[in-house]
Amino acid sequence: MSRKQIVGIVAVMLVAYLVGLVIYLPPDRMDQWLKKITQGRMSWQSVSLGWEGLRFVKLHGTPPFFSPDKEIEEVILRPQILPVLLGRIGVSYQMRLDFIRLGGDVTVNWNGANSRLAMEAQMDDLTKLAALWLGPMGGEVKGKGDGKGWMIATTTKPMGLDGGEWEIQGKGVTAFGARIEPLILNGVVKEKNVMEIRISGKGEIAVAGKLILKIILPEIRTSSISGEVQIQPIKANLPGMAGQFLGKGQPVRMTVSGSLDTMQWRIQ
Repeated sequence: MSRKQIVGIVAVMLVAYLVGLVIYLPPDRMDQWLKKITQGRMSWQSVSLGWEGLRFVKLHGTPPFFSPDKEIEEVILRPQILPVLLGRIGVSYQMRLDFIRLGGDVTVNWNGANSRLAMEAQMDDLTKLAALWLGPMGGEVKGKGDGKGWMIATTTKPMGLDGGEWEIQGKGVTAFGARIEPLILNGVVKEKNVMEIRISGKGEIAVAGKLILKIILPEIRTSSISGEVQIQPIKANLPGMAGQFLGKGQPVRMTVSGSLDTMQWRIQ
């Protein structure tokens, strides 16, 4: 069988799948069925099924994967037929939050091992992302960013992050009034459940640092983090708060400790 014939069969199977769901699973029954299989751990304002896929609006969930005070504005899931032919379950996804848009695909082996997540991200407001890392100080970070990466994990017990890497590139970034462009964050899984995050940037100030994240699954928000970041002035007479912190022209070293839930930054 040629590659063209295989692609044609996959396309027909996907269309048949969606048409079958639309005909035999009306929206109200689909809503009830989804609530039953999620066992009350997720809720949504509405759910619908169309050619774009299964669409959730205003999705809420319970810990450990969701923060109880957050919601996902929109999630679209679409089954992939080709991974099934290779012995896997495959789903493509699109996700929109208040400051970030994510897209990619997930493939899962039937036994739950070696699940792979691929992702691309667009961030229209780095301030909200920075607030997750820096707390109130995050309000002094402005700009946009793009990201991409992949992860491989074991989703059966004991769960674990087995590999992966990602990168975020900031655009038009200013921090405490000083320009940093480019600003790059890289994450690499060095060993099982241990991720190294490197930060680098140069502009009116230079930034360099390394953080170690020891991942706990499924309670990922309790994962411990440690490391340090050094900030070096490049330009004299820096504007805003950057000028106050770095007014003497000497580098400033900041350390981080705690967990993703309770990150603590200290100036050394």
